[in-house]
Amino acid sequence: MELTRRSDYACRIIRAAYDNRDVYVSVSEVAERENIPYAFARSIQHDLVHAGLLKTVRGAKGGLSLACDPATTTVLDVLEALQGPINMSPCSSDSDFCGRCSECEFRGVWKKADDLMRGYFGSITLDELFKGQRCACE
Repeated sequence: MELTRRSDYACRIIRAAYDNRDVYVSVSEVAERENIPYAFARSIQHDLVHAGLLKTVRGAKGGLSLACDPATTTVLDVLEALQGPINMSPCSSDSDFCGRCSECEFRGVWKKADDLMRGYFGSITLDELFKGQRCACE
């Protein structure tokens, strides 16, 4: 599994919405501050709104805002909103992917890696991450 640039930018956009929970923040402001191409930021914003993680309001005082509960929303929720299910290999979640799945020694390894990643990313809430309760050095 590779963290895409799109997912990295989505995490930054979510952080900006979290940091500005009391007001709407414009996509252009977030894009500029986070050095994200504006058109790309708009596209990502659309996906995050569709996933129910952000809400938007049009107009002079409009922009984006967090729509999810940061106490229960996890890093996994954000990543899967952009990338779909987290998988090391398609065969770990789809036994019909390959004709060798039933005899492949690696399928269980890939599945275990998927479970570990999903468990780890699913254990970190936005509140924990952004309040500094979880750090990269754990």
